[in-house]
Amino acid sequence: MTQEQKLELRRSLGRFATGVTVVTCLGDRGPCGITANSFSSVSLEPPLVLWNIAKVSHSLRAYLDAEHFAVNVLGEHQRDLSHHFAQSDHTVFSGIDYESSTDDVPILPGTIACFECRTYAIHECGDHYIIVGEVLRFRSNEDAPLLFFGSEYRRCGDTFPD
Repeated sequence: MTQEQKLELRRSLGRFATGVTVVTCLGDRGPCGITANSFSSVSLEPPLVLWNIAKVSHSLRAYLDAEHFAVNVLGEHQRDLSHHFAQSDHTVFSGIDYESSTDDVPILPGTIACFECRTYAIHECGDHYIIVGEVLRFRSNEDAPLLFFGSEYRRCGDTFPD
């Protein structure tokens, strides 16, 4: 695939609106966090979710080695957290408030949902790894989500009448 085709594919994939998450774990150098919009539910029985991480990510080893991780779903008021955790720096938790879960995973306060997971499976796939987690604990609220569409942050619009 040419570079131009890759850019066109990326633009076309950007036509699918997604939520924005920060996936966290505890690495050997401390807490890790990475912005990810490649999050999806997989199964209710057992309760499984997945997300993707690029093979070039600076924190790849921490996530591949982590027994537990959390998917923190950001609300529309948390765009700054998305930007912050999009950095490729291992000190991304500097100045960021968080709580530690039962499994010592960093949990971000004020998110609209959080899924605490145990790593269930890891699949190498192209230039990414797919990480599947078994949901151990979760919480959510009714706040508005932060959305990403067409390489821009968006807000949720009105619902359609029945």
